[in-house]
Amino acid sequence: MHCSGMQSCEQRLIEEYSRHYARLNGDLDKPAPAAARRQLERTYGWLIRDLPAGTRVLDLGCGAGWLLEWLSRFPHLISEGVDVSPSQVEAARRRIPEVAIHCADGLEFLQLRQEVYGAIFCLDVLEHLDEATCWRWLAAIRAALRSGGFLVCRTPNAANLLGAYSRYLDLTHRRSFTQTSLTQLLEAAGFVQIGLIRHRAGSILGAVRLAAENLLHRTIYLICAHRRERVFTNSISLVAYRP
Repeated sequence: MHCSGMQSCEQRLIEEYSRHYARLNGDLDKPAPAAARRQLERTYGWLIRDLPAGTRVLDLGCGAGWLLEWLSRFPHLISEGVDVSPSQVEAARRRIPEVAIHCADGLEFLQLRQEVYGAIFCLDVLEHLDEATCWRWLAAIRAALRSGGFLVCRTPNAANLLGAYSRYLDLTHRRSFTQTSLTQLLEAAGFVQIGLIRHRAGSILGAVRLAAENLLHRTIYLICAHRRERVFTNSISLVAYRP
């Protein structure tokens, strides 16, 4: 792909992002596998199941709509999505035409919505942002949440042995995090009650894989005399609340 400059190259990557996303995740128009839906339910369901009826929940950087499709299954919530990639938004709208999905820059979208949402999911997004932009996004997320609302944030985990692979498998990735550094960032952005969300498997085979992965990483980190990190899954999820 020929790019005349850095900005135009990045714009091209964003515009055609669904092609790369499909290369990594398969056919975007197929229903989410049952195991994937169970994984979302077991990992995040406890956070949203008891939210008050009418709570607005935003999928920030919704991509092809995998998470948003799951969120839409909770009839007591008002689910909404936004993504900057036209091709991703098109795929998401095909998947869940009944849900409001906006094609817009996430930061600009948030800045027009103050104290609107009871929950914002920002999965696999912050790694695409440079440091200054990441900081502005978190400030806008905090302002868009209602008092007591929460942010669920997921990023690639640099503590995982495949962290470098996750960092560089996508040209739009700028960074990766560990639990320690992601907590540090959220604290600095003014969030409170920051906690780890354990990734749960959606199948027996997935549970065995997670257990084996954890054992392998703990052994290696023990050999290297580095005991600070405790989370070694490929991605890391935290929940953080607006005061």
